[in-house]
Parts: sequence; structure tokens; C-alpha cells
Amino acid sequence: MEVFITKLVSSLLVPPGLFFSLILIGLLVRIRFYRTGQIFFYSGLISLILISVPLVSSTLVSITQVDSPLNHDQFSNVSAKAIVILGGGRYADAPEYQSKDTVSRHALERCRYGAYLQRQLKLPILVTGGSVYGGRKSEAFLMKEVIENSFSGVAHWTETKSRTTYENAKYSYDMLSTNSNTNIILVTHALHMARATEAFEQAGFTVIPAPMGFYTPDTRSIFMRIFPSIGAARKSARVFHEWMGRLWYKLRYY
Repeated sequence: MEVFITKLVSSLLVPPGLFFSLILIGLLVRIRFYRTGQIFFYSGLISLILISVPLVSSTLVSITQVDSPLNHDQFSNVSAKAIVILGGGRYADAPEYQSKDTVSRHALERCRYGAYLQRQLKLPILVTGGSVYGGRKSEAFLMKEVIENSFSGVAHWTETKSRTTYENAKYSYDMLSTNSNTNIILVTHALHMARATEAFEQAGFTVIPAPMGFYTPDTRSIFMRIFPSIGAARKSARVFHEWMGRLWYKLRYY
């Protein structure tokens, strides 16, 4: 129930949901209080337009995406005992796979990079992710299938109970700490890495970040970067989701 409520509140309070809410409130309020309603309406509308501007979204990403990728020079000096790959959602009832569940695009990218790191470093892999709303195969099981069947890797541990990044860290620590495998390489998207690293360090891990899936610099002309787009709005929404997630974890868990 907590996860459901958290996701519901997040959809309303994290932009762009927050700005749509302001627009709706403005439309309702100005029936009785016109000027107040106008303030809400235009605040929401202008904010929605701003986060849809590529120049703005790229700036937000640069503030949030702070970890550098691992490079080959670091491979020979890595002290980690395991690679932990975070779940990234499911592609439910995929018609091209006989209507069976498989990993989402984000999870697929993480599995690919995790398997690549395993080939380079010869370390065991833990995949972590449950079924958020129950009733389906865990994300960890789906990731294990992909790693072993598509990327010729081996997932040594599957953590199947977690539904959030915080729980990813908590339950992964429960599994790995019994064998003192708490020095890990953590694989997730670059934009998510700061929140994930914080959660895993709070759980007791020593973390070597291995971010992937970077948003690379937008090299288009300034003229092309000032027009709003759906892609820029999605990018901004992911940034705000990470900011709100870190704030919530600090208030709720740390």
C-alpha cells in the first residue's frame, strides 16, 4: 500500500503532474476567484512550457548526472566483490514474445552493461527487483533470463522482493553481507545513480558507481534548443523524479 500511495502522490507532485494540477486548479478556482485562478493557471502553463524546452532540460540533467563512467584504466584496480544491477521496469505481455513479460528498455540496457562488466572483470552478478504490484514474475528473474540467454552472462543471485531503490539496497545487503560481498559495482542509469548510490551506501555497501545510459550533450544550434518538445519534457520529468525521490528517502528512511 505504501508503494501505491507513494507513486500516486509522486504522479501529482512531481512535474509535469504538478504543473497540470496547477492548471486544473486555476481553471476551477477562477470561476469564483478570477485573479487567483489566473495565477495558478499561468504558473502551471509557463512552468510546463519551460521544462519542455531542450535548453532547460539539458541544464537540469547536467546538474543531476554527476558520476563519471568507469574506464578501462580502472578495471585492473577494482576492489569490488560483486556487480549489482538494478531493475528498471518490465515490458508486460510483450506480443512478440508470446505475450510473456520481459524486461523494459531501461532494464535491458542495464543488463547489457552489467554483462559487459562481468566479461571484463570476472565478477559475480546480483540482479535486484521484485514485482511492484504482485502477481507476475519478478523483474530480477526476467533480468536473469536476459543476461544468461541474450548476453552470455551469469546472474549468481536474484533478489526478488524489492519494489523501490531503497528496498533494492536493503534486500541486496541482506543477501550479500552474509558472504562479506559488500564492496560492489553498482549498475544503473546515470541520471538515477546519485539516488541509488546514496541508498546502497546507507544500507551498508561500499559502492563503486558504474553509470550507463548517459544523456549526452545536445549539440544542436541554440535555435533548435529553445523550442519545446515532448522529449525534453520527459527528460525534465525524470530529473524531478530523482530530486523528489532523494528528498523522500532522506525524510522517510535516513
